[in-house]
Amino acid sequence: MAEREGGGSSPWVAFLAGIILVAVVAFGVVAYTGGLQQRETAQLEVNVPDVKINPPDIDLPAPPPAPTLPPAAEAPAPTN
Repeated sequence: MAEREGGGSSPWVAFLAGIILVAVVAFGVVAYTGGLQQRETAQLEVNVPDVKINPPDIDLPAPPPAPTLPPAAEAPAPTN
């Protein structure tokens, strides 16, 4: 039978070390590019008077008539 070669917990330790290494590198890149610095934000203040405007009265035209079937389609079919 094949014997199992035990590596213990070393694969898990390597996996966790890899995740920590990636997190440290990502944090370093963000810090280097200035992502951790506070940015200046513009402040804008708009003073607009409270004006109420009534909606305009619009007279819409009547809708077109509904389509109808031609007379031949309304007549019953002839019987022989």
